[in-house]
Amino acid sequence: MKVSSFSTMIILLTIFSIFFTQPIQCHSPMPDLIEDVCQKTPHYHLCLVTLKSNLYAHHLKSHEDISGFVRIILQVVAARAPVVLEQIQDIYKQTDHTQLKIALDNCITTYSKITKEIIPQALQCNEKSDNVGVKEKVTMAESLAESCEQKCKGTTSSGVSPLGDSSEFVQNMCSIAASIASMPQSKKST
Repeated sequence: MKVSSFSTMIILLTIFSIFFTQPIQCHSPMPDLIEDVCQKTPHYHLCLVTLKSNLYAHHLKSHEDISGFVRIILQVVAARAPVVLEQIQDIYKQTDHTQLKIALDNCITTYSKITKEIIPQALQCNEKSDNVGVKEKVTMAESLAESCEQKCKGTTSSGVSPLGDSSEFVQNMCSIAASIASMPQSKKST
């Protein structure tokens, strides 16, 4: 049985969150907020595991909770998208399938744009508290990743993408970021 990299990452994030974040969570009201926020996203469990496993590494202040959550999700996408790009490039080098090469070439362009332009721009929008800009950028990244995935699926007789769950993970994380960016922001306390 082959375990995909996406499944492996979810398992590792879950284990990390169970063993390393549970004792810390008792001292902060943030986990309740995380659960409330994640329940309003399209991928509750992925959101929950991602935010809980990254929360304390990012030292969020209570007044930046929502924008901080968006930043965490965007940073995960910023770290993952280049890995997907490398995976696409490796598959491209290893295949002789003409239609797949065309689809992968498009995906290389797509993921280069996601990695070098769109997600950095979304992070800049988040820094400026421009939630509309964040949502616009991550929705664009999600759409491009989905298009890549569909083109790759269309080249195989099984209809399964050679990218496995990698591109789907990026799509789901972008969807979570867009959803959180759409939520009302808390007031900054002085």
